[in-house]
Amino acid sequence: MNSLLACSSRRPGVLPTRWTPTACAAGLALVSLTLTAPARAQTVDPSPPNLLAQAAASTPTSARAAAAAVATPASAPTLPFSLPPIVTGGKQGKEPMYFEADHLEGEAGERTRATGKVRLRQGDLSLRADELTHTQADNTARAVGKVRVERQGNIFMGPELSLQLDRLEGEFVRPRFWFARPQAGGSAELVEFLGEKRLRATRTTYSSCTPANTAEGLPGEPDWSLQTSSVDLDMAADEGVARNAVIWFKGVPILATPYLSFPLSDARRSGLLPPSFYFDSKSGFELSLPYYWNIAPDQDATIAPLLSTRRGLGLDLEYRYLAPNDKGVLNLFGLPNDRVADRSRGMVDFTHQGSLRMGNSPSQTVYDVQLLRVSDDEYWRDFTHNLKNKTPRLYDSHLRVEQVLNERNWGLGDSQTSLYAGVQSWQTLKDLDPKSDPIDSAIDAPYRRTPQIGIRSRSGVDQALNWQLQGEFNRFTHPDEQKVSGNRLHAVGQLDRSFDLGPLTLTPRLALHSTSYDLDKVPGSPQRSITRTIPTFSLDARTELERPVELFGRQLTQTLEPRVRYVRTPYRDQSMLPLFDSAPRDFNQYAIFNSDNNDNAYTGVDRISDANEITLGATSRLLDQNGGETLRLGVVQKWLLSEQRLNPYGADPIKAGLSDTLLLGSTSVFPSWYLDGSTQLGADNQATQQATLGVRYSPGAWRTVGVTYRYNRDNSEQIEVGWQWPLGGRKPPLQELMAKVSSPDVPKPGQLLGGGNQCGGAWYSVGRVIYDKRDDRFTNTLAGFEYDAGCWIGRFVMERVALGQSEATTRFMFQLELIGLSRLALGSNPLRTLQTSIPGYRLLRDEAPQPPALAPQPFLDDDTPLP
Repeated sequence: MNSLLACSSRRPGVLPTRWTPTACAAGLALVSLTLTAPARAQTVDPSPPNLLAQAAASTPTSARAAAAAVATPASAPTLPFSLPPIVTGGKQGKEPMYFEADHLEGEAGERTRATGKVRLRQGDLSLRADELTHTQADNTARAVGKVRVERQGNIFMGPELSLQLDRLEGEFVRPRFWFARPQAGGSAELVEFLGEKRLRATRTTYSSCTPANTAEGLPGEPDWSLQTSSVDLDMAADEGVARNAVIWFKGVPILATPYLSFPLSDARRSGLLPPSFYFDSKSGFELSLPYYWNIAPDQDATIAPLLSTRRGLGLDLEYRYLAPNDKGVLNLFGLPNDRVADRSRGMVDFTHQGSLRMGNSPSQTVYDVQLLRVSDDEYWRDFTHNLKNKTPRLYDSHLRVEQVLNERNWGLGDSQTSLYAGVQSWQTLKDLDPKSDPIDSAIDAPYRRTPQIGIRSRSGVDQALNWQLQGEFNRFTHPDEQKVSGNRLHAVGQLDRSFDLGPLTLTPRLALHSTSYDLDKVPGSPQRSITRTIPTFSLDARTELERPVELFGRQLTQTLEPRVRYVRTPYRDQSMLPLFDSAPRDFNQYAIFNSDNNDNAYTGVDRISDANEITLGATSRLLDQNGGETLRLGVVQKWLLSEQRLNPYGADPIKAGLSDTLLLGSTSVFPSWYLDGSTQLGADNQATQQATLGVRYSPGAWRTVGVTYRYNRDNSEQIEVGWQWPLGGRKPPLQELMAKVSSPDVPKPGQLLGGGNQCGGAWYSVGRVIYDKRDDRFTNTLAGFEYDAGCWIGRFVMERVALGQSEATTRFMFQLELIGLSRLALGSNPLRTLQTSIPGYRLLRDEAPQPPALAPQPFLDDDTPLP
């Protein structure tokens, strides 16, 4: 006869009566008579630790346990067992427990012993063992023989586990463990459970490398491991403490500390960061040991003392803060005594952005602060690695405040108005290299604005008649006392209206520019006060046509977008005006057709070019079914109806007739390929004035090669090549794991755990080179290798940057990243350099897969091995 293993009360209200263990056993025995074949016994209970003892009181000790069941409501959990589970009572909200074993014996009220493939599961927690014994007197459970505990993909295995169930105190002898999230594991001599939220592990070893780290796939020493004498985990305090921690790599200790504190969650915590080191041809070998300071939830700092073999001691500091409406970063770098330059060196870089809203007021005030200064003119040559500025010899510092007033009515309908003010200054570094070309090395320092005050207003988007108004006052000064300084007040007004004539849209626009100068002095002229007023009229006509086409086996939409624009601006002599902020505008499609530039060939306010011209342009695009652009071709050309007397590029007027022609195009219609380019052809001889052509081939992840050609007839001709490409070796197992994780099928326990982060590896080549054809030299070179071993990543990168015609700086960067150890990286970090320098570069582990939470599964008869 089949026998009952365990039974207790169902939750109140589910069953009509409360079942005692004896009554439950009798009822289930009747059910078991209807079974056609015996099966392994199963039981469900959300609770009592004395469950086995209760079952033993009503079960013959020599009988082989078999399945029995009690009918349960439809709301009860349904799992794929061979027989329905027995549902017994327990506390509200707890999940039922499933239990099975081959044999059960014991003494009622004292001891219960289950043997032979013991299986226990509650929710996502499962336990397996050869033998499980429960002692009722002290409520202690002891599992012996091939003990295996699994929860949420995490696995613990060992020969013996004992646990006092009331206090949750006990020990796990010689366990091995595996964590699903970091795909890493290890072993310990002993794990002690010190309560519900504390445990201690003794003599632990941790690594993400599996036994398959050898070429033959045989067990061996992992490539890297973290070894400690003890680890204490306090879940209540969210803190872990490791003592005598040593990181080993290839049998060599590379980092050690007697005491290490770390968080158990993603929360930040103060502590030492891995050391950073690199070699620089200017500074020699440099070593930095950063300390991370978690000041508050919204503030932190990284303090990095550094030692340079050539320059001496220094300090690098980064302080960050984040408030509900404000954020900022302060970077400080200093060398108290640079032994090479024989003086102190340093940099300060501070940025702040914020906003302020008073109560329920619709207005909002935004502000922006930037301070960037270095100690000397040679700083950009000696410390290129810590300069984030795109112009290494020109540093901007400013303060801007703007108040935005929404939905205000000024008698012209709803509008958006803003008041703004600010100051701006620049630091310009001189090129002290005597071998540098004086023309190439010269930088004209911009004017300072002390201050800038203005107001701008524009109509709402739903109005038929659109208008814009702007007024601004500037005080311009310059560090060169020989240059003109003074005050400038300017105002700009603009009216336009669009008329929809079927497929055609016409937009006439009228603008008026008025500027007044009050100069401190004008060399060679007694005139100090000057006023200039210039009107501009333009008429813009555009349309967009489209049709469906089938090309390259794809259903596409082709568009044709012609555009015609007429501009008329009368000539005004402006030779007596200073050049505070005006410069020639670039010749491209966006600058030509952008209405916000007021149809001016110059940027800024000091020059307004005369114009009597028609601009013709046409663009054709191919769009896929999702609206994505796969092909763009365009052509733009101006037709001067009369000569343009104010020439941005020379003193002679521009003759009437056709201007330069601009051709542009881009496409991704070919799989894995992307091409783009633009070319400016001269009006006189159709010779190329400037051109940019680029092609990039990206057939898959971590595979990209790009080539860019840049040409300027008067200045330069460069070729740039950038790449990231695998050289050889086994495909990184992470990619295989990502493919499995993305599968819609729920994996069985252990399915994702067979491979793990196997060490075996693949090599990648990364780099970017820029070659200047006119100077016949490489101006910038970046080249290196990445090695993904599965459980660690190594990077070696060399960067060479030209600082002039005869000087360059070279830097060597090395990084070792240990996967599974909170992405611990030793050495200098070349990732920012690779990401900003190589188009299409992708991190080898930019999207580490997270194994899905395992759904409840039936017990498996076979033992899934631990990775």
